[in-house]
Formats: sequence, structure tokens, C-alpha cells
Amino acid sequence: MTNNELLGTLALVRPDMENDPAKKQGSIGVITYVDHPEELVYISFKGGEEGRYPAADLFRLKDRDKLFPNLMKNALQLDVKDFKDLYKISNLQDLGRGEDLWQALEIARDNPNIWEGGLETLDAGISKRQAVSR
Repeated sequence: MTNNELLGTLALVRPDMENDPAKKQGSIGVITYVDHPEELVYISFKGGEEGRYPAADLFRLKDRDKLFPNLMKNALQLDVKDFKDLYKISNLQDLGRGEDLWQALEIARDNPNIWEGGLETLDAGISKRQAVSR
């Protein structure tokens, strides 16, 4: 994934992150710069605060094209609340506005049970994109 593709993307600082010098665990921000050799991502938060994080310490929403089919395939194995939260996230992704995606990240942040189904670490996304471009 190139820097230009990530600019403006919403990202969630891992709520379970230990030793966050910026003290922004669980906060949502906008990606402003990516240092690819170091895989460090710069994020701007509400109020003008900024932070720099390794890509592995940041979540973003999984692509809807992957999230929704997996949700339907695994519906019977999911707890009702987890299913509803993932379904809401999918619907918010369909709307696609920034505020909708922000709300989707908030829903995911508040339910650790759905992190695996609804979120991916930013380094996973970067690795996939780099493998495709090779």
C-alpha cells in the first residue's frame, strides 16, 4: 500500500496497546503520513494532537467485500450481539461517509470479540498490498 493510498484513512490505535507514549489507546485518528521503510504511521487526532505508531499497533476496518461474506458464512457461530455489531459495521461501510466509518470503528473498538472479524492491523494491509505489487 502506498503512502497516497493510506492518506486520509481512519485508523484505531489498539485499545489493548501497552506503553503508548501518546496515551491514545482506543482513539480514532486520520493517517497523515507513512514511513514505509520503518512501517511507522503518523496519525492526527481530534483536537490537533498527533502520534506516531508502528503499523502493527493500528487497526483499520476490513474491506466490506471480505467482511460481509465472512459474516454471512459464520453467522451461526457468532453471538447475537457480535453478529449485530458486525452487521452494523457492514451497513455503515456501505454508506461510506467519513462519519459512518468513524462510527463503525467505534462499534468495533467497543467490542473486542469482533476485532478478528471486523478489523485488521495496518501492517497486514501493507503486507498484502506489497505482495500484490511484486
